[in-house]
Amino acid sequence: MIDRKSDRQRFFKKHFLSGISLVICAVAVGVIWQEFRRINWPLVWENLNHLSGAQLGLASFFVVCSYGAIANYDLLAFRYLQKTLDTYKIAFTGLITYAISPNVGFAFLSGSMLRYRLYRQWQVSHLEIAQVIAFTNLSLWVGLLPISGIIFTIFKFPLPTGIQLPFFAQSLQGFGILCLGISALYVLGSCVFKKPLQWRNYQFKFPSLKLSLQQVFVFSLDWGFAALALHSLLAPPLNYPVFFGVYVLAMVAGLVSTIPGGLGIFETVILFFLQDTQPEEVILATLIVFRGLYYLLPFAIAVAALLLFEYRQTRKPKQF
Repeated sequence: MIDRKSDRQRFFKKHFLSGISLVICAVAVGVIWQEFRRINWPLVWENLNHLSGAQLGLASFFVVCSYGAIANYDLLAFRYLQKTLDTYKIAFTGLITYAISPNVGFAFLSGSMLRYRLYRQWQVSHLEIAQVIAFTNLSLWVGLLPISGIIFTIFKFPLPTGIQLPFFAQSLQGFGILCLGISALYVLGSCVFKKPLQWRNYQFKFPSLKLSLQQVFVFSLDWGFAALALHSLLAPPLNYPVFFGVYVLAMVAGLVSTIPGGLGIFETVILFFLQDTQPEEVILATLIVFRGLYYLLPFAIAVAALLLFEYRQTRKPKQF
């Protein structure tokens, strides 16, 4: 009876989570269809060459800076674990993971598989890999909450006309304060709890205050440079902090959708906020260029690097 009950629970969890993902994807596709069906796509393709070489060069520089920051997520995780591994191996794994996983969908699952494959080559234990995965995913929210809180609170981030959100009226200032409050609790935990917290068979050890601040700093560089890349291409009539808030909302919407790279969802949010600043076809053409620079080009390089790595692994003499 116990085995049957356990089997039913596993079956329910598996299909329930799958069902949630399908519903999210279906809603996302519906939103994309509603927004994109009115776009003049031939005009979008005509506008692809409207960007100058200077804009493309500056955006490419910011993309490189963003990926330079990305390499540090895994380095911080190993520092948290007090685990020693060659820096280039950690950075290589982090870059490969972050360049590939957003493009294939279900970034958490695909990223976990890539980290497992690569770190096992260098004798990192199963538990340590799981801890690295948990830490790097936590780093996203550790960085996202305070930065979003500052942007939405100080700059009183305005919502477009027509959006009605409960509790937040026509700005996200209240949401920003909430984000800062959660961040303050996390920092407080880093200062107060020096020993791991125990719940059943699970343990959680707060990073040191220094490491927590480094998580926020690395995230700020990562998403900050990425937003600068898009800002340099779009050149919108918005100051950078407000534009960064738009970028954050678009990225989070894409992450929640589980669609590879937030394709369509990211663009829809950007269009929604910037539709009164430029023709929609020009914005979409610019977003296509940005996606090529920030997602597709690093993805192609990472796949080639991973294939080369795997080829070299097969050429190594086997040890008995």
